[in-house]
Amino acid sequence: MITILEGKTLAAAIRESLPEKAKELTTKLGRAPRLVGVSWQGDYAGHLYLTKEVNAARKTGIQADIVLVEESTSPADFVKLLSKIYEDKAIDALLIPRPLPPALNGLDISLLINPDQDIDGAGLISMGRLFMCKSWDDVLKLESFIPCCPLAVMRLLEYHKIELCGKKACVIGRSNTVGGPLAKMLMCKNATVTVCHTKTKDLKEVLLEQDIVISAAGQARFIKKEMVKKGTILIDVGTNQDESGIFCGDIDFENIKESCAVSPVPGGVGPVTLACLLEHTLRAAERKLK
Repeated sequence: MITILEGKTLAAAIRESLPEKAKELTTKLGRAPRLVGVSWQGDYAGHLYLTKEVNAARKTGIQADIVLVEESTSPADFVKLLSKIYEDKAIDALLIPRPLPPALNGLDISLLINPDQDIDGAGLISMGRLFMCKSWDDVLKLESFIPCCPLAVMRLLEYHKIELCGKKACVIGRSNTVGGPLAKMLMCKNATVTVCHTKTKDLKEVLLEQDIVISAAGQARFIKKEMVKKGTILIDVGTNQDESGIFCGDIDFENIKESCAVSPVPGGVGPVTLACLLEHTLRAAERKLK
């Protein structure tokens, strides 16, 4: 029996009540909830995805705008931009896709993000609070937001009733946006977690020992059927284009779906991530009422 761990149904359920909530908040705040994304068109994929997020926010009843930075934007100007956003009480949520222009690489962006606006949990305060958690209850009680993509993975696993306690789970990828925080969240659910990356030796041997594998490696279809045991739960966070320009994940979906439960790309983690971003935006606006 083929088991597809799709995310569209869950995403639709999360988003169902959001337009009405946005409408209520608009009445109470005297303005629409507002999201600002800071983007660089030199990062084509990041800018494209942010545009998608902004369009989805607008359809939900959120005022959403993109502020562009240029190749020539200086660190000082970028700090001024973020300070202006920080001080604007009418801006509820902030997104900063990475990478940014090379000239800004020397800045520690995580130090500059207002935790009240940090809906993707990318700032130092938000991330630090997450890594101080010991249990999932601790995570749920956080005052700050947690990264939406790892959160989407956790919600997808919960939606499909996949038990984590005591299971061996491997995260492929150690980024601050996905792999690192996801590993922490899995540990808070009492999974025994292994993190693999580009320097990991004998990856196949590691994966064959796992109950759950979550890949955020960014390599088109590199996880093959023979690399995982039958019955492994596979969650694909990859967003890649293959040699033919076809959008795909890290997992060789067509050849692996008959032996493992697997999330598709597209239609798996992605829609749930977007739903979480919209939900967090409204939550950030709602906090202005307290």
